[in-house]
Amino acid sequence: MRQRHWNKPKFRNSLMSRYVLIIAIAFLFIPVAVPAGLILSFTVNYYFFPEHQIEQPLRYNSGDLEEMWHKEAKQLGGHKAPEEIDAKLREIKDKYPQASLFWVDSAERTRLQLPKQSDLPAKWSTENTIQFMKTVSNTNTFGTVAFIGDNTTRGEGFMVLKISREYLKQGREFENRFYGLFLLTLLSIFLLLSYLFFRNIRKRLLNLESGMMRTNKDGLPIRVDEGRADEIGSLEKAFNHMVGKLEEGKRREQEEEKLRKNLINNLSHDLRTPLTVLSGHIYALDKQPLPEEALESVQLMKTKISDLDHLIDHLLSYNLLTSGRYAMSAKTQDILRIVRVSAAAWYPIWEKAELTIDIDLPDEPLIWEVDEQAFRRILDNLFQNLYRYASSGKYVGIATVQRYGWTALVIADHGPGFNADTPSKGAGLGLAIVDLLMKQMKLVLEIDTSDTGTCIYIYPANHS
Repeated sequence: MRQRHWNKPKFRNSLMSRYVLIIAIAFLFIPVAVPAGLILSFTVNYYFFPEHQIEQPLRYNSGDLEEMWHKEAKQLGGHKAPEEIDAKLREIKDKYPQASLFWVDSAERTRLQLPKQSDLPAKWSTENTIQFMKTVSNTNTFGTVAFIGDNTTRGEGFMVLKISREYLKQGREFENRFYGLFLLTLLSIFLLLSYLFFRNIRKRLLNLESGMMRTNKDGLPIRVDEGRADEIGSLEKAFNHMVGKLEEGKRREQEEEKLRKNLINNLSHDLRTPLTVLSGHIYALDKQPLPEEALESVQLMKTKISDLDHLIDHLLSYNLLTSGRYAMSAKTQDILRIVRVSAAAWYPIWEKAELTIDIDLPDEPLIWEVDEQAFRRILDNLFQNLYRYASSGKYVGIATVQRYGWTALVIADHGPGFNADTPSKGAGLGLAIVDLLMKQMKLVLEIDTSDTGTCIYIYPANHS
């Protein structure tokens, strides 16, 4: 038989592809999340919380500062009075409070300093000027020098502006109060996606497990809902395919069982007619004066017809029991009375077979809930089985014993046991009927057998 192989899901539909996507998102999370968090935080703070903006000192463009400084120096030309130059510097200081200002007159003397600067010489020389320019250029201070009046000569002196470079950047800073919140939100989204991914896998696996554990009225697994066309979806599809095969096999089994029962039922009824005719002719022959050998043949035929009649009866009973149509009405009654009646019917047969009969039943009743006709059927089948296959032991014993703390009925023989291979051993249909009847009446049958004999114990199932 060719086996069916399920197609593997395409990579884009597989669990691996979605897992790779989550890993890719994880790798892209930091470079994407950090700028996104900054932008969102700046936007929210700027437009929705302007009152929380942090005021920073004014920041300036170095080119604008230099242009302004040279422009003011040029306007102070024309040999302005020192007081006018001082006033202009104070005005510039008010506008740029972070800056340090001073000027040097034409006599190379340091004049107004805003604020006072201890490292400035009182009298300037060429060496002082060069050293000062080196100091300004090698520090984090931005400095610009402009000659008063004409920028090409030092005839009217020069003036200097210094300012820390941290004030040269433009713009305003805002409090990033929501930056951490946005990063946490993005991280939460990533964790949520991961959780939903694995929760969905777990849910589908649990659903598949539930389908495998639950069964319908026929004892078969229940089909599961098929999800995405990924690995779990392929497993669900394969499971449903298996369930379909089991349902098909169950249906065939039920059909075959129905056909078998109908066949047994029809065959049993069809055999009754020729057996009745044969029994009538054998009865007529038995009345005739026949030679001894002919009479032995007639007796053998009567025995075999009786066996065949019992077999047909067993087939009908088995058919009724397996189909649930065997009429049974259990009620509480003394089973020892039924045992005595059945044993009395078999007593002549056992005596004829020269069996030692040992019946030891107590006078007190033993009350069980049984159907009398069915229980007699059980006893008859067991007695018949003993007579056919264990009569060589020349013993039959019927008694009550204590088993597992309860009173049980025991039927014993000294025959070869159930495991012995005898030529007359049947197919066990009688014992199968006994087993079915016992189950319907909730009785237990235990067999303890060996090559020295067999003990059959019978007791209620709720006592086991």
